[in-house]
Amino acid sequence: MYIRFFIFISLFCLNSISLGQKNANDSLPYIKLISEYDAIVTNNRPQALIIANKLELLSLQQNNLFFLADAYFKKSKIYYFDNNYNKAKAYAGKAIENAKRSNNYKVLLKSNNITGAIYYNLGEFKKAEFYYLEKINTAKLINDTAQEFGTYYNIGLIYFQQGNYLKSAEYNFKALEYFEPKKDTFNILSSLQSIGYTYMNLKDIPTSIKFYNKAVNYGKLYKDKYQLAGIYIDFSTAYGMINKVDSAIYYLDLALKISSIAKDEFHYSIALNNKGGILINKKEYAQAFVLAKEAEKLNLKTDRKIALCEVYQNISSIYNYQNNFDSSLVYAFKGYDLALSQGQSKLILTLCNVISQVYEKKHNSDSALKYFKLYFKFNESLKQEEQLRGIAQKEFLFEKQSQEQLRAKEQQLSKTKLEKQKQINLVVIIASILLAIFLIIGIINFKQKQKANTLVVKQKLLLEDKQKEIIDSINYASRIQRSLMPTEKYISKYIKNKSN
Repeated sequence: MYIRFFIFISLFCLNSISLGQKNANDSLPYIKLISEYDAIVTNNRPQALIIANKLELLSLQQNNLFFLADAYFKKSKIYYFDNNYNKAKAYAGKAIENAKRSNNYKVLLKSNNITGAIYYNLGEFKKAEFYYLEKINTAKLINDTAQEFGTYYNIGLIYFQQGNYLKSAEYNFKALEYFEPKKDTFNILSSLQSIGYTYMNLKDIPTSIKFYNKAVNYGKLYKDKYQLAGIYIDFSTAYGMINKVDSAIYYLDLALKISSIAKDEFHYSIALNNKGGILINKKEYAQAFVLAKEAEKLNLKTDRKIALCEVYQNISSIYNYQNNFDSSLVYAFKGYDLALSQGQSKLILTLCNVISQVYEKKHNSDSALKYFKLYFKFNESLKQEEQLRGIAQKEFLFEKQSQEQLRAKEQQLSKTKLEKQKQINLVVIIASILLAIFLIIGIINFKQKQKANTLVVKQKLLLEDKQKEIIDSINYASRIQRSLMPTEKYISKYIKNKSN
């Protein structure tokens, strides 16, 4: 089995602070320390712890419960990522107490969330569910719908561990339906990953890989490598289940590299154990045993019971293949008891099968039959095919709703385009009418002007004719006058004769 368990804690989704304090100046020293903490907590947790201690001391000196709650949460967060669940749980409890007393709802949300994550990793699912529901109630109280739906992913994981895959998928589809329209990258990829994981455990690998591919595309957009390491582990598991060993090892090596750089022991231990599982199938038992024991060491250090079940299963299988049946049973029962105490139906089913096989090899037919019956009982209780159909139906309804929403948007877009086109057409028509009117007026004016010009030309020609007639008449009269008057020669002669 190559299964990894991942719990999403939205520690980076609630960094904003509601300053319900005396005034902004009183809050400045706290805000400065918080900013310094946020800047280094991912890469330098020891230094971040020093800053959190300063924040705690300042809050105690000034009896500021609001920021004291935040200081306790920040310390809890550091210890959580250091896999020190006892201290993480203690400080989260203090954070919850002071957040309630100071009405610091943002810290109350985060503290309930991290406490749920701690109990989940410890395999105490009832307590984990209690704190997640507390977070949901707080989110509803302050109308923080994003935090309410973000917690559905965590609730879905609890149902998954209990073998209720249909309920798990239902919560994740609800979350996906809420976060997709909002383009919330982190929550979308978390839900896609969980749905893919559910399909994978129902042995519908093609559908599982379809959801993982979607999750990886979102994961590459998200800067936090913690999430991406988990997706690579799931991808590896899916490829391992269809015997694509090279691809399975490739994705595990990616997960090991990323988690090692980030000092993420959680995913690192899971990737180690899963690679050991692949080596078992390749009959490389010695190397598989080394990886499994290293994973056991890391998980025992933090009392991570869920992961330990898988580790014990691998170690039991190694001893079984090496014909060390007594040691095989010891580790099989360790895993079985842990799985039984946590109600992990899937793991109980697998370990019952291992135990039955070992007893059969030891020729203990009664015990072999007993655990085979238990195996059959848990196998029936899971009702895989029925749940698979239920999930497929929910996926279909989700896709249908998405398509209907898309069609509605397209129709609205088409309607908007049609309205705009109508407006454009109306403008064009009005513009055409105005243009036609102006054109007609222009033509009329042109014709009137042309007519006036013609009249002017005619009058000019008429005037010119009149002028010519007058000139001709004058010339004619002048000629007559000249013909009647004596000539200069005659006058000169007449005057000369008179003188004599």
